[in-house]
Parts: sequence; structure tokens; C-alpha cells
Amino acid sequence: MRDQAFRKLAWLLCLPWLVSTQVAQAQDQLVDFQSSGGYTSYRLADDVTQVDLVEQTQGACRFNRTWGYDLTQRELWTNGGCGGRFKITRTYVSGNNSGSNAGAAVAAVAAIAGIALLANHNRHDNDRRPEYPDYPGQGGDWGREIRVDGRLCLDVRGGKFQPGTTLQVYECNGTASQRFAVGRGGEIRVRDLCVDVDRGDPRDGARVVLWSCSGSRSQSWSTRGGQIVSQLTGKCLDVDAGQVRQGAHTMVWPCNRSPSQRWWW
Repeated sequence: MRDQAFRKLAWLLCLPWLVSTQVAQAQDQLVDFQSSGGYTSYRLADDVTQVDLVEQTQGACRFNRTWGYDLTQRELWTNGGCGGRFKITRTYVSGNNSGSNAGAAVAAVAAIAGIALLANHNRHDNDRRPEYPDYPGQGGDWGREIRVDGRLCLDVRGGKFQPGTTLQVYECNGTASQRFAVGRGGEIRVRDLCVDVDRGDPRDGARVVLWSCSGSRSQSWSTRGGQIVSQLTGKCLDVDAGQVRQGAHTMVWPCNRSPSQRWWW
């Protein structure tokens, strides 16, 4: 049903451009890029709509762990010694007309790419586990795991869904304590609560807790190169002492590209 809805929406977005003299076309570029061991970034052009790893040449490359890309920040990044050949897809408009129609054509293609990316992110790594149910009042968004270091998940400590409960990292188990959804305002929700910087504390090491959703900046987050960044302080979601171990609580810390600040979902 979801796939049918996606195909229908993609068709509706494409329809106005099927009769236009302008055509949005994709062109692929291959780039060899590798990490020297630490975080390394490659600047992406403004018209890039997708990046794929086509061949691994060194290290262990895992998407959103040791490599990834961010179309908002226009960067491809690698870390932990990952190196490979990447296919960079660029979209351009061909035809005789120029101006606003050309921009709209590119926007339509970008919208379709965004829908495809969202649909892909809503898939689960383990097909044997059923889809998560919708949460009330979250616009039908699907709860999903937020992982760190490839083995542990963001988790509600003790399964206590109440204001003030701290968040931890724990073995991924598919329970409701590990099902998070991102709202339109950048809030990260679990059931009817939001992920919050405790008391709006601006200091390094401030705990991350659950609190009643209020729309405050302490509950607003953005993503950047696999990091989850607090809009209140500009600091990154991190694990206590930077040690990813079961039961460790979460906090905010100056962004430093360390493995304990690398999240994917």
C-alpha cells in the first residue's frame, strides 16, 4: 500500500514536466575518495541529488557509520579508514527554455529523490521484525531505531515513559523504548514525549532526557553528516565519556566527529 502511494505521488510530481520542453536529466560522476583514518569530507555540487558506493577500495565501509552524505551541507564524508569509488548523481535541465520553469523542474526531481530517500529510511534492517505501529498525534510517522556504533540503540532507560527519564544506549531489541520519530519542528518523539536537553543546560555533558513536548529549542534537533545536533547549544548528541557501552547515558558535547557521535536510522 505504501509503495503504491509513493508511485502515485511520484507520478503526480512528474506529470507537469512530461509535457514541458525542458527535461530534467541525471548525469553520473565517479569519484575515488577515502579517509586517512579520521573524518574527511568532499564538497558536493549544488545539483547533486544522490551518492552511492559502487566499489569499496579500503577499510570497512558502512553507510552512515564510516561513510555518508548530507545534501543540506553539500558534503560526502568518510571516516575510520573507509575508502571507495562513489557514484555521484547530478541533475540538470535540458531544453530551450530557462528561468523559473527550469528551477521548478529541478525542484520536482529533488522532491522525488527526497521521497525515495524517505521511503528507503522507513525500511527496517531486519525484515523479520514487523513494521512499527503509528504513534498517535505524529502525523503517521513511523517509529524507528536510532543506532550508534552499529550495535547499540538510543533507548528510554527502564522503559519509563515519563518526563525526566534519562536516555541511554542499549542493545537493539525492537521494543517501544527504542522507537523514535522526527517531527516537523525537528523534535525527536517517543510516544507523547520529546527528547530534551535537561533544563536547557548549556554546559558540556548536559544530560539528555524525555520531557513533555513544548516546541522549545532544547527539544529541537538537526542532522549533519550523521550527527544529531542540538539547536539550543549547537552541541552533538553523545554518549557518556565517549564510550559506547550498554547502559551508558546520553548527553550533549561539542561536536568532534567521534564514533560516539555517529548516529544512523
